[in-house]
Amino acid sequence: MENISNIVIAQSAPRAVSFKTRRRHWFPVALAIPPLIWQLIFFVLPMIFLFTLTFWKVEFYKPVPAFVLDNWMKIIGSSSFQKALMYTFEMSLLSALVVTLIALPAACILAFRVSEKYQPILIALLVVPVFTSYVLRAYAWQVVLSPQGLFNWVLGMLGIDGLNMLGGTFALQVGYLTLCLPVVVLVLTFALLGIDRSHLEAASNLGCRSYQVFWHVLLPSIRNGLLLALTTTFMLTFSDYIAPLLLSGSNPPTLSILIVDTVKSGAQWPRASVIGIIMMLCIGVMLLLSNVVSRKGGGS
Repeated sequence: MENISNIVIAQSAPRAVSFKTRRRHWFPVALAIPPLIWQLIFFVLPMIFLFTLTFWKVEFYKPVPAFVLDNWMKIIGSSSFQKALMYTFEMSLLSALVVTLIALPAACILAFRVSEKYQPILIALLVVPVFTSYVLRAYAWQVVLSPQGLFNWVLGMLGIDGLNMLGGTFALQVGYLTLCLPVVVLVLTFALLGIDRSHLEAASNLGCRSYQVFWHVLLPSIRNGLLLALTTTFMLTFSDYIAPLLLSGSNPPTLSILIVDTVKSGAQWPRASVIGIIMMLCIGVMLLLSNVVSRKGGGS
């Protein structure tokens, strides 16, 4: 009897192990199914419909199913689209550089100069603006930068003529800064906190000056953090609609403004969809380039 029971246990043991192994493999898959379904319903299917819509035509101000390439030809060949595309690229790239350059010193102070006791408090204060309305913040800057705003009032008190800072590149960059700065400071702060400080100390002990430590040790160590900051800023600003509308006066228009104008002019939803698809492709290309540079660089 004892031998028989040992045989039964020996035969059932692999089955139990096999069941546990299968459960261990299938559990992550089961967890991934709900977000995958969510992405399928609310991202993949709408994108497929948006791409399909680019081939439709408009009759009596209504999109009609068809298969025509006229929408693509009209948009790509349009000088207004080409100018809007170049302007949007320029403003987003400029914003990525400006925001990162402003955020990096703030992140260095937060990571290296602030004690660990107060770091969570300051990080929480950085997160708070993210949960406030971006539209409200843009309106606030519209009031501050207007000819009758706070900034010009201060200039008037100093005897300086007022400036109209709305409707241009400066106001647009201020709006982009409001949108992206808290997020980028957080990204760079966490990248800096992940640095092995012994490397910085070793460089200093070997006689490197502060700027040499910063340029040759610190920056390479946060290479991927910088790439993430630049890419995040580019993505957020490239598709932004609020800052161009409220602060730059839509002149010249960005791609997001051009989409709205295209829809308003004869309900040209198919042509607006072409612009939307091109915007998504541009963002995808930037993500791909960022990933390639990150892999080649190696760093953390």
